Amino acid sequence: MKNVILLENVRSAYNVWNIIRTADSLGRDVWVSGYTPWPDEQPKVKKTSLGAEENVWLKRFDDALQAISYARENDFDVLAWEITPDAIDLAKYEKSWKNIMLILWNEVDWVQKKTLETVDAVVYIPMQWIKESMNVGQSSAIFMRELRNVNN
Repeated sequence: MKNVILLENVRSAYNVWNIIRTADSLGRDVWVSGYTPWPDEQPKVKKTSLGAEENVWLKRFDDALQAISYARENDFDVLAWEITPDAIDLAKYEKSWKNIMLILWNEVDWVQKKTLETVDAVVYIPMQWIKESMNVGQSSAIFMRELRNVNN
């Protein structure tokens, strides 16, 4: 089983490198789409990953829909992290034994509407106080860890 994180238009190169480093530690792959910075485009912040990009399978897509199509061709369930009326608490998500691709978003615009319309499920991390979400880097770590418990 494989678990992949897709970064859809994530603006911050520091967040991207942080996610790559976390993916390396938890054995995940990272795909990027849209204007998410590609490793070779941000050498100044490459140090954030401490070489993790050498171990993580990185794949680039023009947009999230292209990545979703590729994922479906390779037997992935496609999830998105978003806050919607029908979103499922990640801890209560009924996991399958398929590969999982989780889409993480741009911190300003969230997951694009056209992307949300194509996913199998929308999941979220419940928050305890006033904030609705965490930084994409911290959230990715929680999701990757939780997905590790799904099918590894």
